[in-house]
Amino acid sequence: MDPPSDPPSLTTLLAERGLFLTKDEGDATAAVYLCVRDGLPGGYPIGYALPSRTGTWFAYARSRPGRIFACDQVDAGLWSLESALRSALAHARYGDVLYALERATGNPATYRVKVPRSWTAHLTALPGITGRGGSLRLTAAAVAFLRGEPERADCHADMAGRLWLAGQPYALRRETRGRDGE
Repeated sequence: MDPPSDPPSLTTLLAERGLFLTKDEGDATAAVYLCVRDGLPGGYPIGYALPSRTGTWFAYARSRPGRIFACDQVDAGLWSLESALRSALAHARYGDVLYALERATGNPATYRVKVPRSWTAHLTALPGITGRGGSLRLTAAAVAFLRGEPERADCHADMAGRLWLAGQPYALRRETRGRDGE
């Protein structure tokens, strides 16, 4: 049995997900926001941590995609800002935002990945993913969508080019295109 490993730092988790933290200086609530880079300076908020009067923290996350700027409370009574941000990050779903951004760029990139056969049917049900057996082909928009799934989900992608299935990483390999576009 492997010894338990320390959880990654919050900074590492944010970098792997392409997220950043911000605080609105004019915000009297002292909320700290989790944001995805959407091309605008302030980013797109997908969650936040809010202090309570008792010294604990509340965590809010965009847990229902499609609700513009709407976050639900996902945790309360947390003893630190970091634990509140980790909780918000564990629940935040923003794949629809990344999917739309990637599609808007017109990026024709595709990726290949070999996964256990048991995952093929599950993953090919998602838009932009095709395949047979244990080999899948994913569009850049599909990879972006999976990057916006919470880490606690059985399936998500990270910024390091890995597809995570039930806690196991699988390398995404970008397909190169020939001169004729094929």
